[in-house]
Amino acid sequence: QKIAADRGVNFSVPSGTVRVPAASLARPRGGLWDQYGGSMLAGWTRWILEQFDFSFDRVFAPALDAGNLNARYDTLIFVEGGIPAASSGRGGGAGAGGRAGGAAGGRAAGIPNLPDEYKDQVGSMTVDRTLPVIKQFIEAGGTVIAIGTSATNLAAFLNLPIENHLVENGAPIPQTKFYAPGSVLRARVDTSSPIAAGMKAQTDFFFDNSPVWKLGPDAAAKGVKALAWFDSKTPLRSGWAWGQQYLENGVIAAEATVGKGRVLLFGAEILQRAQPHATFKLLFNGIYSR
Repeated sequence: QKIAADRGVNFSVPSGTVRVPAASLARPRGGLWDQYGGSMLAGWTRWILEQFDFSFDRVFAPALDAGNLNARYDTLIFVEGGIPAASSGRGGGAGAGGRAGGAAGGRAAGIPNLPDEYKDQVGSMTVDRTLPVIKQFIEAGGTVIAIGTSATNLAAFLNLPIENHLVENGAPIPQTKFYAPGSVLRARVDTSSPIAAGMKAQTDFFFDNSPVWKLGPDAAAKGVKALAWFDSKTPLRSGWAWGQQYLENGVIAAEATVGKGRVLLFGAEILQRAQPHATFKLLFNGIYSR
C-alpha cells in the first residue's frame, strides 16, 4: 500500500488468486560501458537506467583492462561502439580521445590539460587485452548485455554458433536487395524465457539495418538459444523495408551460456533513444535474471 501511495497507483488482488512465496531479489551491481568524451548511446542508456532507479557505474576501458571484474559487477552493459571487431586489431573500438595500446596514463598524457578526474576514462577497448578480460568475467559467472551492431561483435570473439542471416549464395545481401533503415518491425518473442518476462509473444522492435542472425545446428548443444526472431515475410509495421522477405526466420535477440555466466545479444535497438518502452524489459530482465 505504501508503494501504491508513493507511485499514485492502485493494487488489487482478484478473488481466487493463489498466493505463492515471493522471491527475494538482490540489487544487481551493474556497469555501463562508456568512453572519454561520452558515447551518445551510452548516454541514452544511462538516462534510462537512472529513470528506472537502477544502480550502476560507468565503466571505461582502463577499468575493464584492470580485471577482477566479478568482484565489482554482476552485469556489464555494452552499447554500439563498445566492443571492437575481432579483426580490428589493437585499436578497434577506440572512442573519442582513445589511443590504442599502452597504459591509461600514457594515453591520457597525450591530451593537453586533461583534468585528473578524467584520466582514468581515456583508453581503447582492444581485442588482445580487453576482450579476454570480459570473457573471464562471463566464464566466472557474470552477465554481459550487448546491444547493437558493434556490441554484438562479442559473439564472434566467443566463437558462438551465430552467423549472419542476411546472406544469399554465400555473400551478404546487398542494399539493392535489402535495406531497412529506422523502421518498426514485428518479431516473435520467446515469452517462456525469464529475459522476456512481461512481454507479448508478438512485439514491435525498432530496427535500423540491425544485425540479423541464424543459429548454427549445434547452437542448443552449446547453450545458445533465440529470444526473438522474425516469423513472417512481412514484419514491417511502420517505416519501410526493401526486401523484407529476407528477414523471415532471422534472429534478432539471443542468449548464450558461457562457462558459469551468460551473454545476451540484442541486434535490434531495444532502447532507441528511450522510446520503445515495450523492449526495455529485455534489458531490465537481463539485469535481474540469474
